[in-house]
Amino acid sequence: MGSARMNRPPDSYFERGLALLEAGDYDGAVAQFDSAIKLGLGDLAAVHVWRGEALMLLGQYEAAEQSIHNALREQPYLAQAYLARGKLRQRQNQRDKAIADLSASLQIEPNYAEACYARAQCYEDLRRFSEAEADLTRALELNPDLLPAWEARGRLRARRFELDGAVSDLSHYLRSGGGRLHDNHSETQGYLLILRVWRLLWRVVRLGRRG
Repeated sequence: MGSARMNRPPDSYFERGLALLEAGDYDGAVAQFDSAIKLGLGDLAAVHVWRGEALMLLGQYEAAEQSIHNALREQPYLAQAYLARGKLRQRQNQRDKAIADLSASLQIEPNYAEACYARAQCYEDLRRFSEAEADLTRALELNPDLLPAWEARGRLRARRFELDGAVSDLSHYLRSGGGRLHDNHSETQGYLLILRVWRLLWRVVRLGRRG
């Protein structure tokens, strides 16, 4: 959720919590966020959202939802809180509810690339492929550096047998370092090779039909 437009509170508890969250120490992050909340320091809505993120990653879904609820109680029109709850509900396989939350996030902040990306994942899970591709395209228009969206759109286009688009998107993902950043370079490279073979075979078949 790093791309959300929120003022980060200046207190050190919050900053340490974010650093621990990024490092994968979710229990430590929760402890820091709890200290910030107890002392009433900084933007409490932001603290509650990120606390909810850490709890979600710990698998403590009820506590995560309560933390996000507390954020919305502080700021009812907080796009990042709706994004966080949407991602939480997606993890719980509550995709229709997740889409509702992510749509609310986009109503508040229409240019929220991360919410578009998250909603696209829900649409794809529900096999609503046209809507998923539209959201991924919108996310990339808003933030071309959102590398997972390039991969997601490439794989979605492959599922729809849009091979030129799939090859283009996945090639961009690899060229931009996405595979190495997300530790799937070799797997994606192999998949891309398969797509190129499929595309070549399909072109041969079409030429044969014309002949």
